Amino acid sequence: MNRRVLAILSYGHLATDLPQGAIPTLLPVFKAEYHLSYTTVGFIVLMANISSSVIQPLFGVLSDRYRVGWLMPVGALVAGVGIVLAVLSPTYAIMVAMVFLSGLGVAAFHPEGYKFAGLISGERKATGMSYFSVGGNLGYGLGPAAAGLAISLGGRDGMLYVLAFSIPAAILLWGVGATREEERLEAAWASHAAAVAPPAPPRPQARVSRAGAAVLAILIVFVVLRSWTQVGFASFIPLYFTGVRHADPRFAGVLVSVFLGAGAAGTLFGGWAADRWGHRFMLIFSMAILPPLLWMLPRASGIWLILIALISGMAVVSTFAVAMVLAQAVIPERIGLISGLIIGFAVGTGGIGVTILGAVADHWGVLTAMDVAAMLPIVAFGIAWLLPRDPQPVRNSGGPADVPV
Repeated sequence: MNRRVLAILSYGHLATDLPQGAIPTLLPVFKAEYHLSYTTVGFIVLMANISSSVIQPLFGVLSDRYRVGWLMPVGALVAGVGIVLAVLSPTYAIMVAMVFLSGLGVAAFHPEGYKFAGLISGERKATGMSYFSVGGNLGYGLGPAAAGLAISLGGRDGMLYVLAFSIPAAILLWGVGATREEERLEAAWASHAAAVAPPAPPRPQARVSRAGAAVLAILIVFVVLRSWTQVGFASFIPLYFTGVRHADPRFAGVLVSVFLGAGAAGTLFGGWAADRWGHRFMLIFSMAILPPLLWMLPRASGIWLILIALISGMAVVSTFAVAMVLAQAVIPERIGLISGLIIGFAVGTGGIGVTILGAVADHWGVLTAMDVAAMLPIVAFGIAWLLPRDPQPVRNSGGPADVPV
């Protein structure tokens, strides 16, 4: 395991996700600057999610077919420059375009980042991936608080601080992602694989039964609802606390950071709990405790508000890795496809949910929109009960009951 390169990759991950984490704190700024409705505010989140998540599988295909290590430094730089230009944009249309551009940088970085993290992790791939992921968790979690502090101290120009992370990350990642370095790592990977095991014979196209396809569909719907809840609250917390309760923007940023940052601990706890008590149980339990917590969040104050944001953030994110494991078990030969469906499609639709919730906020108020988002886990709770206790891929040799994937 090359810890030096992993440290660079992890820092690059932090610098790339930091601008995306700042978006919830920037929404009140955009709303006031361009006199936006909550629906048009939700559209900003939608564009950010489409470019950073939904498009991400396309960069994954590019990464699989070509040596494009340069996507890491370019992605990190574009993510930072895009969000800075968005804050400084003179019009709403240009701002949305720059948010979209920043998301493209995020989408470009991640496939190559995960690829390189795997190549340099040696036999301890889980450990290497955790080192790489820590940077992204920190960047996304610190983004709201850092943006709130920067804007409070320096106005919109304060967001230039992002470049202090993005530019060094791009410089460091350029050396890591050099074509010769990628060729060397891939050659070392291939020689190690050949030494460990003989080449496996080609397998027929992976197929999944209708039962497996049903499990996959249930999981996608579950992750969509979870994503709507997470992104909805992350977006509306600063809008509600600054616009309705007139809180300091810095406090709103810290509150979002607590909500999002708790997801790192929630992911670790969710994996441990799923291994101990079962994946299905973990999904059901997390969704069962969320509605009352999320309903209380906008109505709480003081230390109770921080505690509720912490616990609810852990609960809503704790299901992500569990759902991914279950989905990969359906078609283990197509992990890339499953990752694209869960990360790209399912998570990316969070922006659609925020746009719909924005329309609710325009008609009935932002508190009502948050209450609606708090009820979404009830639907996810019911859907989780439809999952089998131990979903496994059901392989058949063919026939009308099989659905090729």
